[in-house]
Amino acid sequence: MKKALKYLLFALALALFLCVTALVLSQARERRRLMTCKNVEIIFKDTLNFVSEDDVRGYLKRDCPVFIGQRVDSIRLYEIENALDSRSAILSTQAWTSDSTLHISIVQREPVARMETADHAFYIDDRGYIFPVQGDCGKTFPLIQGKLPLHEPVGYKGLPSTEEGRQWVEKMLDLISYMKKSKWAVRIAKMTVQEDGDIVMIPVEGREHFIFGRPENAPEKFARMQEYLKRIKPSVEDDYYATVNIKYKGQIICRNKFI
Repeated sequence: MKKALKYLLFALALALFLCVTALVLSQARERRRLMTCKNVEIIFKDTLNFVSEDDVRGYLKRDCPVFIGQRVDSIRLYEIENALDSRSAILSTQAWTSDSTLHISIVQREPVARMETADHAFYIDDRGYIFPVQGDCGKTFPLIQGKLPLHEPVGYKGLPSTEEGRQWVEKMLDLISYMKKSKWAVRIAKMTVQEDGDIVMIPVEGREHFIFGRPENAPEKFARMQEYLKRIKPSVEDDYYATVNIKYKGQIICRNKFI
């Protein structure tokens, strides 16, 4: 009898606990349902400066104007994420709410190079995504200019629009990656693409223009550049050679005039 009473009391206590828990949860859901958005917190997950907090608030004001004062549970978070992700300098966005605050976490798109044609300049990221130059991120990137095989209009954002452009960008990304890993990136001031497609590299120091050729076989070509700098350059007077052709296998062709 006592055991049955214990079981009964336990069952009653458990039922009471479940009822109280359900009531608390119901009240919490009701409070959340009635809670309105009063604040926006913008979090940047990187140290780039392409997009500022004011920029993000401006984008929200234009594209998602109604969320302050709106019930938290009715905010369409995916619309906010899609609106911000459509901005070329933003790689990804995550939005969520807690209490009366809308939180927005942003990862910016990081360039690996700045490219310039006669018409305009743009950035390109490590996926080959092209986006307009904007703001000042506080970092420097390899500069590539001249007759680029890219024909996208001013303000374009996205992957290269032609197969030729996509293949060239893929090779350039491999070249840039090698230059970074081998420390050549900090020694080259800029790269110029000539009419025939050859790349000319202009170093930070010295007047030599190195004819690199197509963006391929980077280790061998940089080895020839290093050979010139280590063995040939010290044997002549300063700035004696103007052009050094390193694009041919096994050859270093030096000229004292610019081509």
